[in-house]
Amino acid sequence: MAVGLGLVAHLVSGGVSPGVPVLIALTALLSMCASLLARINLPSWLLVFLCGVAQQVLHLAFGRLSGTFSVVAPAQHQHAGSGWQPGQLAVTPSVAAGHSPDLMLDTHVAAALLTALLVSRADISLTRALALFRHSGQTPRAHLD
Repeated sequence: MAVGLGLVAHLVSGGVSPGVPVLIALTALLSMCASLLARINLPSWLLVFLCGVAQQVLHLAFGRLSGTFSVVAPAQHQHAGSGWQPGQLAVTPSVAAGHSPDLMLDTHVAAALLTALLVSRADISLTRALALFRHSGQTPRAHLD
């Protein structure tokens, strides 16, 4: 959820999307972090803070990992014509013409707040469902026999 909202925020404000493998890796990384924190009862302010940190990490990752390489062939074959020394590759970020730092900040903040809201609502819904099971005298089972 955080990666999807962060990607939308990044694209809406003029940023560039990294490749699908990078998105999958970031999703897996954030999912592992979220599963580690899932059993801890976090206060609301800490949840919002962590969602903000996640959006900051996503913004930096999207910015750093969505570039194009300016030297395509091995450096020893093109360094004379391109001015690069052997072994040097430069990554040039592909920045869209409409990139706005203020809009980027605003959209990532909105994505962080929306993520925190959705996570807290999902937690409330799960708590209510478990309470309904307890009041009806049934307990949810992990698997069917």
